[in-house]
Amino acid sequence: MRPIIFYCFVGVLFTGLLSAQAGTKEEVMRLQNDVLALQEQIRTLEKSFSEQLDAVKSLVVQLNDQVGQASLMTARISSALENQTSGGNQVNQTLMEEMRGIAARLDEASTRISALAQQVADLRVQANPISSGSGESVNPAFSINEAYDQAYNDLVQGNFEIAVQEFATFVRTYPGSEKADDAQYYIGEAYLTQDKLPQAIAAFTKVLTDYPAGDKIASALFKRGKAELAQQEKENAIADFKTIMQKYPSAPEAALAESELKKLGAGTAASKSTPAKRKTR
Repeated sequence: MRPIIFYCFVGVLFTGLLSAQAGTKEEVMRLQNDVLALQEQIRTLEKSFSEQLDAVKSLVVQLNDQVGQASLMTARISSALENQTSGGNQVNQTLMEEMRGIAARLDEASTRISALAQQVADLRVQANPISSGSGESVNPAFSINEAYDQAYNDLVQGNFEIAVQEFATFVRTYPGSEKADDAQYYIGEAYLTQDKLPQAIAAFTKVLTDYPAGDKIASALFKRGKAELAQQEKENAIADFKTIMQKYPSAPEAALAESELKKLGAGTAASKSTPAKRKTR
């Protein structure tokens, strides 16, 4: 009787081992399929990213060509005005119509570049968190740094449209990052460099409202003040400069704000005690 029980026990154990082995093989196959699917996803994403980037570069070339044409047309108009004859009005009208056509094409190209820049920024951020083909996860902190550094490099290189979109995507994707306020600040910088003053003011204001405890407050106030001056909003600029002197007297921007107030004849002796008042937009 005992041998029978022993053999039955061995049989059950052997069957269990076979089942476990089969389960392990299935798990391995499943993991291999997951890795293959992930590798395919990465290849697809890289292809899409490359195509979008090439499209942006192509549009930039087209835009540069159209700017060159616009400059040429401007020169022709100037020449026509200098050598105006009895039929000069008709010539000028023709040139103006051509100029309007070029301006329309420039606007269209700019719109397409902005749209593609947003797609490129989204693709770059989406690509960062994806696991590598080896199955090892990418360090999330490294991904955040990669996304931020890419946007900053585009800003430094003068790719302002792309940089704005990348920084905006960064802020949306990593709102809790310690670099989120920096990213929002550089959106304002990009707009200010392009003389897009209303957008710059809005971007710097967002730094002040969304990141009041960040280290970019004094800088954002000063740059917003400069943008307001350029837009003839003198009272608001003075209010921003005074706020810097009152709340951030040790910041490097305090000396710059004081200099701006002197230029504006707003005085500096009373600036630290006079309340800063902004006009309601």
